[in-house]
Amino acid sequence: MIWAQRTKRPKWVVAPEPDPQLVHSLAESIDLPVNAVKILANRNIDAPEAIEKFLNPHLSDLKDPFELTGMKAGIERTTRAFIDAERIMIYGDYDVDGITATALLYMVLNKLGAQVDFYLPNRLTEGYGLSRDGIDEAKSKGVSLIITVDTGITAVEEVIYAQSQGIDVIVTDHHEPGDSDPHASAIINPKQRGCTYGGELSGVGVAFKFAQALYRSLEQDERELEEHLDLVALGTAADIVPLVGENRVLTSFGIRQIARTTKPGLKSLAFVSGLMGKQISTGQVVFILAPRINALGRLGDARKAIRLLATRDERMASEIARKLDQENRRRKEIDEATLNEALAQMREVTDLSTDRAIILAGEEWHQGVIGIVASRLVERFNLPTVMISVSDGEGKGSARSIPGFHLCEALKECEDLLIKYGGHKYAAGLSIRHENIPAFRKKFIEVSNRILDTEDVVPKMMIDAEIELEEIDDRFMNAIESFSPFGPQNMRPVFLTRNCEIMGQPYVVGRNHLKMRVRKGDAVFDVIGFGFGDMAKMISSRGCLVDIVYVVEYNTYNDITRKQIRLKDIKLTAGSVGPGL
Repeated sequence: MIWAQRTKRPKWVVAPEPDPQLVHSLAESIDLPVNAVKILANRNIDAPEAIEKFLNPHLSDLKDPFELTGMKAGIERTTRAFIDAERIMIYGDYDVDGITATALLYMVLNKLGAQVDFYLPNRLTEGYGLSRDGIDEAKSKGVSLIITVDTGITAVEEVIYAQSQGIDVIVTDHHEPGDSDPHASAIINPKQRGCTYGGELSGVGVAFKFAQALYRSLEQDERELEEHLDLVALGTAADIVPLVGENRVLTSFGIRQIARTTKPGLKSLAFVSGLMGKQISTGQVVFILAPRINALGRLGDARKAIRLLATRDERMASEIARKLDQENRRRKEIDEATLNEALAQMREVTDLSTDRAIILAGEEWHQGVIGIVASRLVERFNLPTVMISVSDGEGKGSARSIPGFHLCEALKECEDLLIKYGGHKYAAGLSIRHENIPAFRKKFIEVSNRILDTEDVVPKMMIDAEIELEEIDDRFMNAIESFSPFGPQNMRPVFLTRNCEIMGQPYVVGRNHLKMRVRKGDAVFDVIGFGFGDMAKMISSRGCLVDIVYVVEYNTYNDITRKQIRLKDIKLTAGSVGPGL
């Protein structure tokens, strides 16, 4: 059996050169550096009007929310609930997207005068989605209308049960539909059959469109909703949906709103996260703010996260933010322990020479962290991964995937072995009887081995352009920064520069991070390589030349801001003196 502890080295793939005549024409007409225009052209943003719209998004670019199938019916039913003073429950999911969507609609409906409550299922006792427990609680509170956010599209039986209890359901969701749709009062989901809306809205994005439509229907001032764009940016960035189209517009304005938010909870969260007063990026949302909001939901009860985002009480906000920060630290410890157990199990059940998927199962693995651990295994081994936590004879799993492998389609081929499943192309959840796990592992690996070939499981380092260090001037940096917010389908551009000279002695900082300086021509740059510390000795020989793949960004330290290279990969230049990589 072949075993590998290290991540596979990626294959470098440089984007093709776009039409040079088009590039130079665009560069002259919109006053951008040629290399910046090349990147836009390769991302199919290749007309002056499209570039202008991309670089300068406006809220007026947002689509009419009533273009979403089901919106008219959903708003009519909600309006009737307002008129009849019915009690409404917002039913969400326990991840950041679901939490922000729940908080947004809860605050919007409350401000509009509705009798509104909210409910988030407990990840550990109820699991994902609309549940009978939640419906029973709604019934006990006199609720006659449930509005789901970020969930519900596959809740066929649960909607029937709600209706049997005298409760109507409006589904707002963005997940893939099942074989049949629930017979709800309205379904609002851009992915539902027959909807031509397009785009990949997040759950909170759909909730925001619902709020827009409700404001228009009630003839309220839609500008009031702009204060909640901070929540939209949080949920959209955290859910890793494409940051193009409407998502780009919503996140652009939402990131700015986070910096000036009036929500005591977000202010307190920024403070405990060390972000107070700093410029917020999507990266800081995904890696710093979102994990703290997620922490309570991953470890059990996410309702405190709603109270954090919705409260106007600064003291309460501070207390909850500190609690979230503590829970996030505890979650990290559980992550690390589970990852180590998963790697140990891989040695026993996974053959990396033949298996093109990883399926692991552990007794009492924490359900709230197995998705994170699955993502880390995908990052390390570039294979579709399923992590299953087993308790009382039943396994609950989280799956993560790679490009070219649609998880839900693969799980469908194994559905005879599953209790249920659902999710996205790249992320999914499932439940399975313990005794079926070995058969599921065998079947899923058969499916993955059929779909994926050897080349598919080699990670690709996609490079936007090969450039020289001397080209990275202030004008170029400003152009690149104007591409933000960065995320799926609009990643921070990645560059390749060959034959860079290592200056001085590279050294290791923190937990295995590489620090060094490189020079080519007259240009000298500081370099940080997170996780590349083990390469310091390999590139320290006198006269060592390296080819580097990287992103460029600004780094502020001691109130001094400089351009910095953040390493993505590194190779010893062919023929260079040194032990090699």
